[in-house]
Amino acid sequence: MTFVSSRDSVREIVVRSEHAKFHTDTKVAELDGVRAEVSEGAKGRSFSMTCERAELDLQNNDFLAQGDVEGETEEGQRVFAPWVRYDHERGVVYSDAPVRMTDRSGSFRGDGFRYHVKERRFQLLGNVRVEQLQ
Repeated sequence: MTFVSSRDSVREIVVRSEHAKFHTDTKVAELDGVRAEVSEGAKGRSFSMTCERAELDLQNNDFLAQGDVEGETEEGQRVFAPWVRYDHERGVVYSDAPVRMTDRSGSFRGDGFRYHVKERRFQLLGNVRVEQLQ
């Protein structure tokens, strides 16, 4: 299944899955083997992720990614988490689960993160610590 949400012919979110089950009563799709891309305006891809499974709310374009979530910002920050949510109305990709983030400067751990899609701003939250390379 491929789901595309756009505004004024500019793509905002694309979600692809190997398998999908659509619940017509709740307008929620249960997805397996997922790849998602979130963009803001004409700037192109801002955040992409893969995960084992997801729930996509087709009424408001929110989704919950679960199982070995790996995400990457256009700026090169990579995040690894057990789950990640996308709040379409607020334009925020986030998790409050323990996460690991890597970028050009190193590897870090925190108690969660926020990625503000429009501003392309990444925040690592709570008990942030630097991992030393062995």
